[in-house]
Amino acid sequence: MSVRIRVDLLPKPPYRDTVVLIDVLRTCTAGAMLFERGLERLEIIDSLKLARQRAESTGATLLGERAGLPPEGFNYGSSLAEIRDVTVNSHAILTSENAPKALSLITGAETIFLGSLYNADAVARAALQHSKGEIFLVCSGFLGQEDLDDTLTAGYLAARLKSLAPTPLEGASAFAIALLKAFPDPLEAFWRSSTGHYLRGLNMVEDLAIASYVSQSECVPMLQSSEQTQQGNIFSFVNAESREPRAEGEKQKDVVRR
Repeated sequence: MSVRIRVDLLPKPPYRDTVVLIDVLRTCTAGAMLFERGLERLEIIDSLKLARQRAESTGATLLGERAGLPPEGFNYGSSLAEIRDVTVNSHAILTSENAPKALSLITGAETIFLGSLYNADAVARAALQHSKGEIFLVCSGFLGQEDLDDTLTAGYLAARLKSLAPTPLEGASAFAIALLKAFPDPLEAFWRSSTGHYLRGLNMVEDLAIASYVSQSECVPMLQSSEQTQQGNIFSFVNAESREPRAEGEKQKDVVRR
C-alpha cells in the first residue's frame, strides 16, 4: 500500500488518519522513556492546577515543567536526564508548554503517536501499521515558532518511512530530509535549535544528548482518549505495543466535560 507522508513544521489542522506528533525536546522523548520504565498510562495535561488535582485523586506520579523547571509540588521535572532514573508507578501525569498546545490541534486524527529520535524506528513501524494511506509528521515547535530540533526529527522519520514503504512526500518533507545532510549528527542540530539554546541556559545539556540517541526504545505512546474540562485538557496515552489496532471506522475516545 502506498502511503502519503506530509511534514508540518507547526500543526496545520484539520488532520485525519495517522499523526506522529514530534516534540523531541522533551515531551515525546520523555513519553517513550517513561513507558520503558514500566508505565502503563501517561496523561499529558496543559494546566498545572488540573495536573495537581488529578495526581492527588489518582496517586499518579507528577512530572512537568514551567520555564524549563519543575513546578512546586511536582515529584519530578521533565528533564530527560532525571527521567532516566525516576521511579514511577503505573500512572504518570506530565505537563509541558508546547506539546499540549499541539495535541489540542490534532485530536481529529484517527490515530496519534508521540514520536522522537529515541523511538524513531518503532514509531515509524507503528504509523505504517495503523495508517490507512496518510501519515502526518507534525512538529510542535517552540513557543509557537518552527524549530530545528523537531524539523530534523521529522526529516529522519520521513526518510525512515520512505525506506520502509512507497511514500510520496508532501509539505515540508523534502526540506526536513535535506536537513539530515546538513546535520549528520543530530546533537549539533539540537544544540543550535531555539529549544536547545533555552535548555543550555538552564544547564540541561545532557537532555540534548539523550534526545539525540536514535532508536533506543521500542515504546510508542499512543493516544487512547482526550478529555476537555473547564480546567484544561487531558490527553491519555498507552504504549502502542499493548494496544491492538482499532477496527475500521473506530476513533479514539473524545470526552467533553463542562
